[in-house]
Amino acid sequence: MASTLFRSIQTRPVLLYPTVLFRRKTGVLYCTTRSSAKAQTATEEKQQNPQSRVSSQSERIKKLENLTKDYEAVIGIETHVQLSTLTKAFCSCPYDYGAQPNTTICPVCMGLPGALPVMNSKVIEFAVKLGLALNCKLSLNSKFDRKQYFYPDLPKGYQISQFDIPIASGGYLDVDLPVEFGGGHRRFGITRIHMEEDAGKLLHAENGSYSQEITCPLISLYVSR
Repeated sequence: MASTLFRSIQTRPVLLYPTVLFRRKTGVLYCTTRSSAKAQTATEEKQQNPQSRVSSQSERIKKLENLTKDYEAVIGIETHVQLSTLTKAFCSCPYDYGAQPNTTICPVCMGLPGALPVMNSKVIEFAVKLGLALNCKLSLNSKFDRKQYFYPDLPKGYQISQFDIPIASGGYLDVDLPVEFGGGHRRFGITRIHMEEDAGKLLHAENGSYSQEITCPLISLYVSR
């Protein structure tokens, strides 16, 4: 901070804090007198009536309630259903959950160039049954999409999944809740059911020096209120 020095004592009340400059033979002594406004505010807060603090807090709560009264909380849940097929979703490799890493793989599930996937018909059968059980509308025409992302659970760099045309959509599930959970009848909406290959499962052993990966066929459910 730059200040003009004078031969005598000069005060600067215009600044945020009043300052005083003392000129001496070998230098300048610069003093700042801090305002006691903050200390006064803290003292006033301590002396404030507890009832007024409670009332101000209740006013803030009422304002928050008024802001959120026109909103409804809609909580969506994505559930992965692991299918009990003998082989994987898009190749003939045996689906052996818990097998040693890199023992049930082929060029197709590794995503090697020139290897084309072939859909497991059992996956479609299970998806249709689930769609009917959840009162969904089945799609007569459906397709798969290539979901590109990079993560340790997906060594080949993409996942075969469904996006804009899932196998089933627009369903619901009626549930009678037990008394301990509020009771009554509830209907939960099913947004969509789509088929996809499992990206992988990473197993981190405590005594191992590397992570293991296991893949399996999946069906994904998107549940909303």
